[in-house]
Amino acid sequence: MAPLIQKNLISNKNIVIDSKSGYSGAGRSVHEKYKNKNLYESLSAYGISNHRHNSEIQQELDLYTKKNNYFDFTPHLSPMFRGIITTIYVELKNNFNPNNIHKYLSKFYQKSKFVKIKKINSLLSTNEVINTNNCLISICSSKNKNKLIILSAIDNLIKGGGGQAVQSMNIYYGFKENEGLNV
Repeated sequence: MAPLIQKNLISNKNIVIDSKSGYSGAGRSVHEKYKNKNLYESLSAYGISNHRHNSEIQQELDLYTKKNNYFDFTPHLSPMFRGIITTIYVELKNNFNPNNIHKYLSKFYQKSKFVKIKKINSLLSTNEVINTNNCLISICSSKNKNKLIILSAIDNLIKGGGGQAVQSMNIYYGFKENEGLNV
C-alpha cells in the first residue's frame, strides 16, 4: 500500500486489511489459550482495533507516505500451522485502474529479490510461499469500478520472522540481500 499511497494512486482513507495467519504466529501458548475451542477446525478473529500490529502499520505507513493514513486491520487465527494471507481493500484515485496499479507495482518491485508481483487477478495460496522469504502480491479487480483488492501471502516464520531479520541484517552490514536465504 505504501508506494501506492505515496504516488497518490490509491486513497489513504477507508483501507480495510483482513489477514489470516497460521497458528504458529500466535505463540507458544496458543494451544493453552484455545484449549476449549477447536483450533484446528475454526477461524477466529482476534485483536480487533487493538492488535499490536496496528501501531506498527500506522507508524510505518505514515512515515513512508508522509500522510495520516486511515485503515482497519483485523487479524484472524486460521487452522493452518504457518503462513499469512492478507486481503486489502482500497479505493482507487484519479481514474486509475487495476492495470495501472499492477504496472506500477511491477516496476517498483522489479529489482526486489523477495517481492513477487503475480499476474493481474491471480489467486494466491500460502502454499506458494511456505519455506521461502518471498512475499507474493496480486492486484485484483473489484466488482466496484473505483475499488481495488490487493492480495499478499508470506510465510510468517520466514518472511514474517527469522528470514526478515536475516534480510535486514544483510542489508545493514552490506552483505548480499539474499545471503543465507533461499530465493
